Amino acid sequence: MSKAWDDFKPLFKNVDGKEVRYGAECIHCKHVLTAASSGGTGHLLRHRKTCLGKVEQSARTQTLLKFNRDGSIHSWVYNAEFARLELVDLIVTEDLPLGFGNSKAFVRYIKRAHNPRYEGVSRQTTTKDCAKLFDMRRIKLSEYLQSVSSVALTSDIWSGNAKEDYLSVVAHFVNADWELEKRVLGMRLIDEKHSSPNIADRIISVIEEYGLCAKVFSISLDNASSNTNAMRTLTLKFSAYIGPLLLHHRCACHIINLIIKAGLTHLKPHVESFRAAVSFLNSSNQRIAAYKSYCIAMGVRPRKFCFDMDVRWNSTYLMLKHLLPYESTFSVFIQTHYQQLHGKQLLQEKDWYVANKVFEFLENFYEATNILSGVYYPTAPLMLHQLIEMASYLAKYENDNLLREVVALMKDKFLKYWKDIPFLYSFAFV
Repeated sequence: MSKAWDDFKPLFKNVDGKEVRYGAECIHCKHVLTAASSGGTGHLLRHRKTCLGKVEQSARTQTLLKFNRDGSIHSWVYNAEFARLELVDLIVTEDLPLGFGNSKAFVRYIKRAHNPRYEGVSRQTTTKDCAKLFDMRRIKLSEYLQSVSSVALTSDIWSGNAKEDYLSVVAHFVNADWELEKRVLGMRLIDEKHSSPNIADRIISVIEEYGLCAKVFSISLDNASSNTNAMRTLTLKFSAYIGPLLLHHRCACHIINLIIKAGLTHLKPHVESFRAAVSFLNSSNQRIAAYKSYCIAMGVRPRKFCFDMDVRWNSTYLMLKHLLPYESTFSVFIQTHYQQLHGKQLLQEKDWYVANKVFEFLENFYEATNILSGVYYPTAPLMLHQLIEMASYLAKYENDNLLREVVALMKDKFLKYWKDIPFLYSFAFV
């Protein structure tokens, strides 16, 4: 029997008392074709091929029913192009490889658990879709920002994993619902000298792209001299909204970083023994395992200790914060093992006294940095509170025997930037 009858239903009629086949009905499209018993099935096979192609195409865009949150039902149609854009959004959000959508494991997971019609997406297609999604998001953001009355900008330069430097521009603004929002407007490659003209040109190109030149309220940059010089050009370009008086602001957290680093240069000898102790412990996996066993034997929950970094002052604070609760176990373990290996003690009682003093002193500045690093709330109204608190904190310790010279260095740096309170902080405080 011909394969055509797998997809056709034979139709019969009574002729002179006999059942005679006169036609065939397609089980897919219900179309009736002639199919006399004396005829062939070639035309049925041709229709079968065409009809199955249409069925397959229809399956790709098959409409399904889906429940809304309120219990109502709406139609859902699989859209391959939309699925690719959602895949790109996943890849970008989670920092996944561009070829992730075509990996065997991911394709198998989607086909088995979610959508049998899914086809893997090549790396080249994903790359094109990334550019397409970026353009769509940029246009949507540009339209959204047209309803915003003013924006505050922040900008910094970052180094990527490929050792390429990028200048970022971020806009902070209050939306129509009085909610604080921030949006990354652009990341510009800066593959040349970080000079003030190069910095200014890239910031201006980003703001012009979104049509925000007349809406810039303030610009916050760190304290590099090239940024300060770049503000001369940026002030001329962006002073239309409120004038130059409130435009330029130095990053408060960066200033706190400079203040603390000025003091840590004098404190470095006092915390060097703790750096050496942590380095000694972490340099051997057997030593780490031995310390873990010792903590368990002493009824203390074991933990690992991170080494501090010169470029981040708060890493010194965090190193001490994690070490101080383990003074008894860490000190005994390090003294025993370090003395066996080097013939001298590393951590003594006076070192722990200094560590407690330094930790207590740095705590206020660490909290101020966390508060002023906020993203989802305005920080300008908090600035004057934090300035007064840090000034009183420095005054409290300026006569301390251990920290007197440290505080003197920090006060000089504090007054360099904040001797005169910026007008914006005063207005925001009121």
